[in-house]
Amino acid sequence: AVPLKELGGIHNLTEINSLFGKPKWFKGVMLNREQKLNVVDSALWVMPEKFDTEKASSIDYKYLITLGDSNWGLTAERLVETEMVHPDSVKWRNGQGKRPWLLGTIKEKMCALLHVSDLIAMLEQGINARQE
Repeated sequence: AVPLKELGGIHNLTEINSLFGKPKWFKGVMLNREQKLNVVDSALWVMPEKFDTEKASSIDYKYLITLGDSNWGLTAERLVETEMVHPDSVKWRNGQGKRPWLLGTIKEKMCALLHVSDLIAMLEQGINARQE
């Protein structure tokens, strides 16, 4: 889940131009209205240890969800409608911990709430969710 005020936009995934020398989770750059968007393979970024050829072939990304005012976007297979989430329904992260990109979890929705600015900082540094 991305806080609505930090959602840059939602785009249909189109042609992605690969770049050499980037991490495996970096799919490449997608052009959208003269803007170059950096495309992140969300599953590979979050769970590289569970990602294999079979997993890769079963994923069908259709969307790019851009983060804040940045040029970074996360791939998604499907979208879920916008919902109001009451702060009491979020299990907020305590302290920095090992996952600065994780603001908290929404148990009833079974999803992670992203800390967008920390996530962007990690992407800019070229590190994945495990800080590798």
